[in-house]
Amino acid sequence: MIKQLIPAALTVGIAGVMVSGCSGVDNNVQPNNASNVTQINLLSSWSTDTERGRVLQNLIDRYNEQNRDKVRVNVDINPDWPAYQEKVKTMIAANQTPDVFNFNFNPNDLSRQKSGNLLDFTPHLDKTWKSRFKADDLEALTVDNTLTTLPFEKAGVLFYYNKDLFAKAGIQHFPTNWDEFFAVCAKLKDHGITPISLMTADDAWHTTNALTYLAASADGVNVFDVGQSLATPAMVKAAEYLEKLFEYTTEDALGANYAVSSNHFVLGNTAMIIDGPWLIGSLDPQQLNSYGVAPGPTFNDGKAKPGFIVTDTYTPWSAGKQASKEKEQAVVDFMKYLTSEESSKQLTLQGKILLSTKMNLSEEEMNSSGEALGSFIQMGNEAPESLIQIVRVLKPTAIAQLPALLEGLFLQQLSPQEFAHRLDAANK
Repeated sequence: MIKQLIPAALTVGIAGVMVSGCSGVDNNVQPNNASNVTQINLLSSWSTDTERGRVLQNLIDRYNEQNRDKVRVNVDINPDWPAYQEKVKTMIAANQTPDVFNFNFNPNDLSRQKSGNLLDFTPHLDKTWKSRFKADDLEALTVDNTLTTLPFEKAGVLFYYNKDLFAKAGIQHFPTNWDEFFAVCAKLKDHGITPISLMTADDAWHTTNALTYLAASADGVNVFDVGQSLATPAMVKAAEYLEKLFEYTTEDALGANYAVSSNHFVLGNTAMIIDGPWLIGSLDPQQLNSYGVAPGPTFNDGKAKPGFIVTDTYTPWSAGKQASKEKEQAVVDFMKYLTSEESSKQLTLQGKILLSTKMNLSEEEMNSSGEALGSFIQMGNEAPESLIQIVRVLKPTAIAQLPALLEGLFLQQLSPQEFAHRLDAANK
């Protein structure tokens, strides 16, 4: 799941300063013979005011310089992730598929893969390139015996907490079960500290992360298996606890988007948030030791193993089918460059993202990544089990109705039972 944030020093609204469609191309890198250069248009949500966006742009600039007489990659940035994904779907449906783009993979929505407009990488996946990926990732993204999506990113989603705010409330450690968690929330609130950042707009990312942890705690990591009902006792229990959690968030959580919710944590207005490693780049580098990272609590009943984690879904790269074999090969060559070990290391260590591509990180490189990112890598490696966040496995109709359903639960206009049954009905 790819999110965008402005550094903590900026207090203005994030959405207001990011301009959709702006180009990230370094115009100082120009080919010698522009008319003979193959142009590749890459659509991305990674704006260059984020660490991942800056690293990606640097990699593209280097590629353009190395191939200045042959290929040029032009970048179009749309930092609004939900709008970006809809734009990609619209472009594919209109036979205007971007040359290269990334998106959230959803096994319940294979419209992109089944469009017939994507490039099949299978013929190009030689032994060396294939070895860059895990076999189970390639298998998961193969649809109808074609590989139109390359594994790239699959990040864990963990609980961040502000150690200074915890200490102010006399809290010594992050809670390991949900009863302790809500006791911590109550204690923070008693000390005038808002416990957690939540949101209901767009994909309600931070809130649905909480819902996913709660549901998996109630019934195990298979709670959202494809085809399984969402109108279950586990989902009702998760909704009950989520309704209670709404009592411990900011007043503007109702209708808030990712930027609003994230800024509250970045600016110290809340003590906790549930997010991926991309958030690290928005925290004050001088204060990183003030933040802890932890897996979610459990109900201590064995349904979910302690240390289990929620993950974002695959965020792979895809390419449009090309009429020109020359351009097709140029796209393939660029994707080999982007998924190489050198590029992967830069994106991981400097861009603060966790990738599906294989890489060998030395102890020195791990230490250089910082405590928070190192914790993400370690907890991901040590997790006894995991599951994909709920929004990433819902059908489009359910995703569209989710904000209204969450708002109904927030305002207590819907009971937890009604919430679960309506979400299930929307998902069928």
